[in-house]
Amino acid sequence: MDVKNLRVSFQTPEGEVGAVQNVSFSIPRGKTLALVGESGSGKSVTAYALLRLIQPPGRILGGHIVLRSRREGEIDIAHLDEQSGLLYKVRGGLVSMIFQEPMTALSPAHTIGSQIDEAMLVHQEVSRAAARRYTLEMLHKVGLTDAERRYSQYPHELSGGMRQRAIIAMALVCRPELLIADEPTTALDVTMQAQILGLIKSLQREIGCAVLLITHDFGVVAQMADEVAVMRQGEIVERGTVRDVLKRPRHAHTQALLDALPSRRARVT
Repeated sequence: MDVKNLRVSFQTPEGEVGAVQNVSFSIPRGKTLALVGESGSGKSVTAYALLRLIQPPGRILGGHIVLRSRREGEIDIAHLDEQSGLLYKVRGGLVSMIFQEPMTALSPAHTIGSQIDEAMLVHQEVSRAAARRYTLEMLHKVGLTDAERRYSQYPHELSGGMRQRAIIAMALVCRPELLIADEPTTALDVTMQAQILGLIKSLQREIGCAVLLITHDFGVVAQMADEVAVMRQGEIVERGTVRDVLKRPRHAHTQALLDALPSRRARVT
């Protein structure tokens, strides 16, 4: 994906607020770009814009969001009609997203299994029996014990960590060409975090998908990413390889984020 001069704003009673301002980046096929920054810097708004999920009073003011798909060719998502069948194929099929808050991403009226099955039935030519088999396999891969039981349960019957794993399974089940992971391991313990990150990397190697990883964890950045972009107040203030940005930060804001790490504070004291 190539993003060029993306601008997103929100209309408020006090006036228009520019949440994302002229953001540009590229994610080559098979590579991972980590988007980091403090809360409110515009990371999640950028991710939602890539799928045209910005809701009023927000709106995309301009820019290009170009997906170079092996299945559908070159698509400028920013300029697709809202009713376009191609946009329907993009959302959840060509591009999947692991949402930060699982309770808002899952329907409370449908079982976990039926929701993941639906993603496959909508975007792939599979039978219901095949969709169920692959859903159970994916639930097992993301670490949900007793997958058969979890398949038939509703979101409120699962813990926060289990719901997060179900969201990850839903995002991966259609083998997307771009995976947007918005704090994908927030609700998970350290052991499960390592397992999920390993699963994402394994899928990436298997199908060659690109990954946009949004995180506050520089340890995850060092483990997962090829490049890192640092956001501040809706703008990307620094971008480069993980090694260059973490070892030799050029922007004062990047340096401040790194200095806030507990391990660095411990060394200073």
